[in-house]
Amino acid sequence: MLLSVLYRMHRLLPMGMRSKLRLYLDLEWIFDRLAMEESFRYYPTNDHPFRVHAHRFLLRRIGPGSVVLDLGCNAGDLTKVIASKAREVVGVDHDPEVISRANKGLHQTNVTFHHTDALAYLQGTEKHFDTLVLSHILEHLDEPEQFLQAFRGHFQQIYIELPDFDKTYLNHFRVEVGSSLVYTDDDHVREFDRDELRELLERCSIRIVEAEYRFGIQRLWCEVI
Repeated sequence: MLLSVLYRMHRLLPMGMRSKLRLYLDLEWIFDRLAMEESFRYYPTNDHPFRVHAHRFLLRRIGPGSVVLDLGCNAGDLTKVIASKAREVVGVDHDPEVISRANKGLHQTNVTFHHTDALAYLQGTEKHFDTLVLSHILEHLDEPEQFLQAFRGHFQQIYIELPDFDKTYLNHFRVEVGSSLVYTDDDHVREFDRDELRELLERCSIRIVEAEYRFGIQRLWCEVI
C-alpha cells in the first residue's frame, strides 16, 4: 500500500527528471544510513554480520607468529580481535582520547596502544612488523599514494579495508546529478571504486593477493612487491 501511494506521489511531483532522481538518491542514502545505524543497535556487538564477515576475512592471513601494526586503531576493538590470533599487536592513533579508551580494561598481554604518529613510531622502535592493518584509513587521506609509499619498506603484507564505491550503481548516479550525499561519511576525502583502488596499489608496487567485496566494503590482503 505504501509503495502504491509513493508511486502516485511520484507522478504528481512538479519536478524534472534530474531533480526527482537526485531526490530519490538522497532519500535512499538517508534510509540506508538509518538502517545501518539501527542494525548496530539491533545486533549484539560480536554477532553483527558486518563484523562477523570482516573479522573472518581479516584473520584468515594472521598467523600465530604475526607481529601486526594497526594504524588508526581508534578505541582498539579491531586491534584486540587481531590479538586473538597474532603473536603481538601494536595499535597507534593520533587521538589521545581513543587510546585512553583502548587501554581501559585491557587484559591481553600481547597488545599495546600508543598515542603517536605511525611513521614516527616505526622510526623510533627496533620492533619488526610483518603486517600493516589499514582499516578505514585511505578514504580519509588527501594523498593516499604518498601515504602508502611511506610504509612500503616496513611490511611484507598489508590489509586494507575501506568503503566500496561500486557497491551499487546508485553512487555513480549521485556523481552525475551532483548530489552532496555521495560518500558514506562526511569526513571522507574520497571513496574508491574497485578499479581506482587497484590502480592506486599498482602505482605503489602493492599487489592484491586476496579480495572480498561484501556489505559495501572492499577488503584486500596485499603484498609489497
